[in-house]
Amino acid sequence: MDLMAPPDRRKFQVQCDAGSQGRFDVGTDTLSVRVGQRMRAGKEHEMWDSVNILCKEQPDGSLTVEVLVSHPDWEEAKTIAAIHSRPQDSGTGTPSLKCDLQPSGPGGLHRASGA
Repeated sequence: MDLMAPPDRRKFQVQCDAGSQGRFDVGTDTLSVRVGQRMRAGKEHEMWDSVNILCKEQPDGSLTVEVLVSHPDWEEAKTIAAIHSRPQDSGTGTPSLKCDLQPSGPGGLHRASGA
């Protein structure tokens, strides 16, 4: 039995453990996760969505997971990682996973098309 084989046709899965608040596990075809954290803005505290994870199928059938970070001083979020897989490619002996780990911006990683 292959423990890493997906038990169904889902494209993505997320497993979240929020401590005493509970757990959340789900498989899905698309996924978006925002992680916020408390920060100070002047004298006030607020929640800031500092990390976004976007998961979707591309038009060519490949799957993409993008990790974006944001900061209040930035005009837009920066993509710090894009992980691509091609589960439809059979007959290769190597994993169909490619990781781009360059930050977006001049000369760096740019958001994947359609994301």
